[in-house]
Amino acid sequence: MIRRWGVLSLLLLSLWGTSLVACSRSQANSTPGNGAATGVGTRLIVVSTVSPITNIVFNIGGDRIRLTGIIPEGVNSHTFKPAPTDARRLAEADVIFLNGLNLELPTMKLARANRKAGAEIVTLAEQTITPD
Repeated sequence: MIRRWGVLSLLLLSLWGTSLVACSRSQANSTPGNGAATGVGTRLIVVSTVSPITNIVFNIGGDRIRLTGIIPEGVNSHTFKPAPTDARRLAEADVIFLNGLNLELPTMKLARANRKAGAEIVTLAEQTITPD
């Protein structure tokens, strides 16, 4: 499962690169993929961290996922302090996307401590950059 997300991540990063338009926390929460109003209960619940990752995930998942970005645009992910509501969001997620490379340590710790059984944590940087 993680390998599949890694391959998907590599493909997405190569397609969108640095030209992607970041979406803010409020935009991520107001996307069609987030609302339960459609009554579709089969959508994956996805949480992402920084807005560029949130945008990539939304462009792939669209209305097939319920997406929440937890680090607002313009906020330093290195110093971001997750709120208790973020712990709840992470606990509900089926998949959690993070930068990786220890760039979001508080959020990574919170995700590991609160994720539900079977939930995947995908760190994108480790999927694209080798230790060498």
